Amino acid sequence: MLITTATNPPEGVFVLGMTNVAKRTITAKAAAFFWSALGVQRIVIADATGQTLLDDADVLMLNQMDTEIEQISYFQDNDLVIRKGKGRGEAALIKFALENSKCLQSSDSFFKCTGKIYCRNYLDIFTMIQRDGIQNIFWRDAFDHSELDTRFYYASKDYLLKVFLPACDAIDDRNHILMEHCALNVAREHLKQGLSIRPMLSGFSGSSNRPYFDSSLGFLDQNLPCWFS
Repeated sequence: MLITTATNPPEGVFVLGMTNVAKRTITAKAAAFFWSALGVQRIVIADATGQTLLDDADVLMLNQMDTEIEQISYFQDNDLVIRKGKGRGEAALIKFALENSKCLQSSDSFFKCTGKIYCRNYLDIFTMIQRDGIQNIFWRDAFDHSELDTRFYYASKDYLLKVFLPACDAIDDRNHILMEHCALNVAREHLKQGLSIRPMLSGFSGSSNRPYFDSSLGFLDQNLPCWFS
């Protein structure tokens, strides 16, 4: 599991409602502990603002739950993130994690999750991926047909490096070219479309500074459009 975080973002980032560092830290920590409680055995936490999310006591507790923790960080290009948006920053952070995480080097595919959220039905999704031999799966945004949900997905390093991350160079939030749009464009070109159980995501939105919608959507809970390989 790769968790991407920006604990201490710069001022002036477009559509960033959660700026309180304490709240960003607490909500991201809560999500990391939930992942461990669900049985995730290896978690990489990558921070784009030079911070270390978990302290030694946190790591010790997670180790006692049989979860291995790797924390890596770097200082992002704040000017780029302010000009182009959070998506550009996240794409750069994912590339940094792929190049610098020892844990990810030993994995062909892995889950990526934005900090501050977790997936309540993760075990069902993990079972589906293992059963069907899935290497990549991205889900459509449940409320916007023009976007993929890039908060949580399962992807191969090959797909990320050769397809997804290069497409993210076009991201420009202020001009309404979002990571979610870029992700859908390349998924349509490189992956197969299907239907899947919907990831039940809970937690906080950094954009709105409010909890995410996490109630049932009826038919879509078992039949959400997705792109996979």
